[in-house]
Amino acid sequence: MIRILGATTLALLCLVSTLSAEGVCWIWSNKIAGEKERVGFRRDFEVPAQVVSATLSSTADNWHAVWINGVKLGSNGRWEDVQTFDVKKHLKLGGKNVIAVQAANDGAIAGMALLLQMELPNGRSIRICSDETWRWSGSASAGWEKAGARSDDWKPVVVIGKMGDEPWGEIMQVKSSGITPAVDMTKKFKVADGFRLERLYDVPQPQGSWVSMTLVDHGNFICADQYGKLYYVRAPELGKPDQGTMVKPVEAEIGGAHGLLWHQGALFVTVNEAVGQEAGVYRLDYDKKKGIFAKPVLLKAMNGRGEHGPHSLVASPDGKWIYFVAGNHTDLAAMDRSMPVTTWQEDQLLPRQPDPGGHARERMAPGGWISRFTPDGQNWELVSIGYRNAYDIAFNLEGELFTYDADMEWDLGTPWYRPTRINHAIPGSEFGWRNGSGKWPAYYEDSLGTVVDIGPGCPTGLLSGKGAKFPERYQRALYALDWTFATLYAIHLEAQGAGYVAKTEELVAGEGLPLTDAIIGADGHLYFLTGGRRTKSALWRVSYVGAESTKSVAPRAVSKEQMKRRSFEEVTLSGNPSRVEELWQSLASEDRTMRYAARVAVEKIAPEAWVERLKNEKSPWAVLHGSMALARLNAKAYRELGLAALDRLSWSELSEAQQITWLRVAGLWSMRTTAFSEEERGRILAKVDAAFPAKSDDLNRELCRLLSFLQAPNIVARTLQQMDSSAPSPIPDWAELASRNARYGSSVKKLLAKFPPLQNTFYAYCLREVKGPWKGGERERFFAWLGDAAKRSGGNSYIGYLNAIRSDALANATAEERQRYGEGGAIKQVDYFANLPEIKGPGQNWTIEQIEKIASSGLDGRDRENGKRMFQACLCAACHVMGDSGGVAGPQLNALAGRFSVRDIAEAIIEPSKVVSDQYAASTIHKNDGSSMVAKVLDEKEGVLFVASNPFDLSQRSEIRKADVKSIESSAVSLMPPALINRLNEDELKDLFAYLLGK
Repeated sequence: MIRILGATTLALLCLVSTLSAEGVCWIWSNKIAGEKERVGFRRDFEVPAQVVSATLSSTADNWHAVWINGVKLGSNGRWEDVQTFDVKKHLKLGGKNVIAVQAANDGAIAGMALLLQMELPNGRSIRICSDETWRWSGSASAGWEKAGARSDDWKPVVVIGKMGDEPWGEIMQVKSSGITPAVDMTKKFKVADGFRLERLYDVPQPQGSWVSMTLVDHGNFICADQYGKLYYVRAPELGKPDQGTMVKPVEAEIGGAHGLLWHQGALFVTVNEAVGQEAGVYRLDYDKKKGIFAKPVLLKAMNGRGEHGPHSLVASPDGKWIYFVAGNHTDLAAMDRSMPVTTWQEDQLLPRQPDPGGHARERMAPGGWISRFTPDGQNWELVSIGYRNAYDIAFNLEGELFTYDADMEWDLGTPWYRPTRINHAIPGSEFGWRNGSGKWPAYYEDSLGTVVDIGPGCPTGLLSGKGAKFPERYQRALYALDWTFATLYAIHLEAQGAGYVAKTEELVAGEGLPLTDAIIGADGHLYFLTGGRRTKSALWRVSYVGAESTKSVAPRAVSKEQMKRRSFEEVTLSGNPSRVEELWQSLASEDRTMRYAARVAVEKIAPEAWVERLKNEKSPWAVLHGSMALARLNAKAYRELGLAALDRLSWSELSEAQQITWLRVAGLWSMRTTAFSEEERGRILAKVDAAFPAKSDDLNRELCRLLSFLQAPNIVARTLQQMDSSAPSPIPDWAELASRNARYGSSVKKLLAKFPPLQNTFYAYCLREVKGPWKGGERERFFAWLGDAAKRSGGNSYIGYLNAIRSDALANATAEERQRYGEGGAIKQVDYFANLPEIKGPGQNWTIEQIEKIASSGLDGRDRENGKRMFQACLCAACHVMGDSGGVAGPQLNALAGRFSVRDIAEAIIEPSKVVSDQYAASTIHKNDGSSMVAKVLDEKEGVLFVASNPFDLSQRSEIRKADVKSIESSAVSLMPPALINRLNEDELKDLFAYLLGK
């Protein structure tokens, strides 16, 4: 337990100096080591009665094992790999303790180095270093590693050298929880005019990789390691860089946090990746008198972990609610009430194609979700649904809720790719994420669309500029953090009717900034974290130093439209029919957000209270949304009424947006109730068949979708004619932004150079469902087009989707057509294990330090094409996407330079098991019958585990009943073998890193 940092504690912290491995020595039995010598080392020491934290780091040339009080911590045979252990639980507080090390030398120079650092409640620290005070023995007796064992005959060690001396170098860089000075980094990165960027604190390895933070009392922060502890942090005052950042561990029985919130004197924590602790939302009350946190109380358990699991927390502007967001691999928790109607379905008119790479195949609606609860942990209410993996949420200055949702990068080049985007999460909203090709387009009126599309990326933090000492436009902005492309965006919102539009601005950007979370400090500056996935982590500060006024601004007056839309929230919870008339009138609004909010509220009211209005309604928008509401309620009893309402509308008098919605609502009636009868099919075709082709791409997509579903006459011929005459797909707005920035890597550039025909891909997606026989030459043209499309570039699933389109088309063909076109037509997938380029060598056992040194010597002018060949020769391409190709067993490597340092990359290659992301980890599944298997668990649904045993093809999957499973153990061993680069010579290694880093 630990007190909140106040002035006294902070003053004590100022006494602690910055430490690396000062005082740590390399020790051995003699200056010249014996051949194959084995040596035991001991150091007795006393520990105070109270210790906040204790960390031990050790290494030896060539091998060592380490114990503390007889408990073996671990062993290692690589001297350059410094091991670090949390040893507090092994200490005997207020008594005598012992560290024991057994080390062995294979030959030549030998040495052992160790540092134990203990943090005390008063802010001071105690260090036990390997130095001349240690003793050694070559023939230790049984129990020598335990406290109290006799060591009278042990001899004093010999100091071989200090940490940092050659031949080992400075390999033990362990910092204390003391202070580190701020460093101005404005010139190193792209920073908006008038702003300053400082790096305040480099997080030492024992403190992990920080991914979340919250503001607490006295202007301090609490930050969380993704897999470990929480830490108190106090930043230096602006203009006083030597004051340094002060860091102190939080003594609390919680960790692995993806979300932190200090609210009303308590700490709320989203536990996601803590070993041995149930995932969910916890509350830790704080006792001001005792200055300690109580034990964590689980408020709501979550079935979901990892990077698409439960995430962030934020308090409502009035403090009465806490809002919470979860990714699409988090099952919806039990709710007390729901603002969205709970009759959600997949709503796919044509059969959906699951992701060919196997991602999220079993994840269904509602996808990712936002909920809220009262600070006492009660009254859980579902607020908004239909996200892929929104990591954070934020209220703007006017109290409106927004989120920053993720894209699916494997979908690049497909018509269903949705870029990262800002969404306005009004109560009851749905945003239409569905797995595979099933994602709803933004123009569907049963979703709310986007405020602004940003582009490819990996959304992490989102926050409001409220409280910032920034110019007015920046105080009114939201700030969105992109982990992949190392960018901090300012989102400049503008109210538009009942909703919002926005423009984006890069506030900070540059290689080596994998942003994770941010807050506005009590001093008005913006603080953000970099790190995640155990990469090197740091704390940063953005401050405004320009000439504009930073006077605090008040929220803008809320418009009548927004006030009216906000008033509908009560109905989304109560279903109170007293406001039906007002809501029904709002269905006719020309404001999309207004009519959307009105329909969401209408859906919560029993149809009997409003369905009569639909019979006589003349407003197209009111008819469309009224009929949509009935369909979404699965109201079979009103099917005839809902379709009749659509029939009354004159197609030619509808706007394009209304025509698109008409097509969607008609499809919903078939999806939600029963298939169209022949009479209904005829009526629909009579209204819309002649409209295809239309002038706009969006309308043509929806016409082709519905007409293909209805097997409309001559739909194949008309669509193929459109495909033959269609113009090239326009380059998306985000693509131009990405293409002008080298750190975005080559994948987007290649996509732009060979940009796929998105409209034609969608046409092919529709035609695959039109049953044969087709007319002469139509099948040839269709399959020829698929072959041409395969020559284009796309995301990792692009070719797989084309093959799925081909397979579905053949399944709907006649037997004669299948016989004629079914052989040899599949688009060939690349075999990354065949025809590997030659490696010249000779290689060596490369170390992380050697790789760092080689890379730092300069990679300009290297042969990147040869680097690509070495990437293939070392089998990297079998598992990793680089550029526009590669396997799916491991993470995508595009834009590495924007996320990771050279050391991070070197560690991942030499020691792949050091960090194994849950997204790519395998598991050992032990069954009740005694058998076991190693596989990747893809999903769990309704008592069934979906697993893939072939990491190179996740579409090959099997099912296991969870009742048949005894236990599942996550593998700490990466599927990637270590040191795959050891066959490369120095020039080949340089070329490889030039290719990886885009140099």
